[in-house]
Amino acid sequence: MESGNCLHTLMGHQSLTSGMELRDNILVSGNADSTVKIWDIKTGQCLQTLQGPSKHQSAVTCLQFSSKFVVTSSDDGTVKLWDLKTGEFVRNLVALESGGSGGVVWRIRASNTKLVCAVGSRNGTEETKLLVLDFDVDLK
Repeated sequence: MESGNCLHTLMGHQSLTSGMELRDNILVSGNADSTVKIWDIKTGQCLQTLQGPSKHQSAVTCLQFSSKFVVTSSDDGTVKLWDLKTGEFVRNLVALESGGSGGVVWRIRASNTKLVCAVGSRNGTEETKLLVLDFDVDLK
């Protein structure tokens, strides 16, 4: 029977952790400080911090990952695709025109070729809706 003992305390985010997803020994965490971190929970090591010139400009609202990619959404109205292994930015999947002035991508769910985004705003600049996007490239 497992003891429930604390194996590791993962430190590194500067604010509220807004989302997490765990698969096997890999944890991806998003934060209100606009960063996303990839952790190995077996060792407690931070493997990658998704940042740089293409990082989100405000709080990460949701995330999801596969064996190759991390998909993140933000208060800045964008959905970004990152390489899981290298931590490199691949491309923007969504960039709302109202992003940065109220438009927010609240939640995302992705399959290998589809992405659904829950979009809205805090100030009425973006109509509340679900965007369903189809991509030719398999995102496995």
